[in-house]
Amino acid sequence: MEPQLSLRRLEIFRLVVEERSVTRAASRLMLAQPAVSGQLRSLEKWVGAKLFIRRGNRLVLTEAGERTDAWARSILAGAAELRRDVEGIESGRRGSAVVASSMGVGSYLMPGILTRFREGHSDVDITLHVVQPQEALRQVTTGEADFAVTTWDADETRTDIRSDVLRDEPIVIVVRADLRPEAGTLTLEEALNLPLVGAPRGVAAQRNVASQLRRLSDTEPAYVIRLGHALPAKQAVVEHGWAAILPRYVVDADVTAGTLSAVHVPGLDLQERIVLAWRPDKVFSKLQQRLMGEIRRELGVEPDEVSDDPST
Repeated sequence: MEPQLSLRRLEIFRLVVEERSVTRAASRLMLAQPAVSGQLRSLEKWVGAKLFIRRGNRLVLTEAGERTDAWARSILAGAAELRRDVEGIESGRRGSAVVASSMGVGSYLMPGILTRFREGHSDVDITLHVVQPQEALRQVTTGEADFAVTTWDADETRTDIRSDVLRDEPIVIVVRADLRPEAGTLTLEEALNLPLVGAPRGVAAQRNVASQLRRLSDTEPAYVIRLGHALPAKQAVVEHGWAAILPRYVVDADVTAGTLSAVHVPGLDLQERIVLAWRPDKVFSKLQQRLMGEIRRELGVEPDEVSDDPST
């Protein structure tokens, strides 16, 4: 076995695993393909086993490769966290927390929670990354984020993440306030035939809504446009008299202000599951534990259910 191993070699290996191709990994790294192949050969020599086999045009991990991949993820995540911790020590801060969050949760729920927490904790550094759910979980696994508060993507099947359900948030249909039906109620078929603003098909929130609607009705929703964030969706509802299917926390302030109105639809029971996700081997600082406890309390977990240990 070679006596030395660099983090860079592990990073290259992880990228090849993600891309399942040396060529694509080399392109992303802006390196020559032989340089990437050389790094993989050196890692295989260090490990003492073959890490990949080829199936068609894809590279697939061997059993030794699977073990090496899990180890490499842990090493790289720990290195990322160490760099952040040392940076905090050097700058004189008392602690730091990086939270990854999905678009809606990160735009409407997390800013208030984090700013209130920050007011009670001086000399700390708190960062919120607002991304798609898959990216939020990826950042947790790589150590770029300490934990995630995100919409749960039912299509995600990960063994390297642990999660707790924080809340099942109702999803409602909203219209411009002056266009609310006189009785305030529509049938499910009437609601689905409204001109609706949706999210892009590949977005987790939209897939979640679509899968739930298919269980309730054979009627296809009448989407007139798909927009990538709740804010422009609400603007489109107000400006064009359309409707939107959105989590209640996204529209609460607008309903209270009298800009939007929620339509009652008997039988329409849609929910968005919000979870707290973390890496099982992550060691949390006291500050991060307190922040996670505060998030649990604010998003619906009773105080006596809260623990500084996220695994309980």
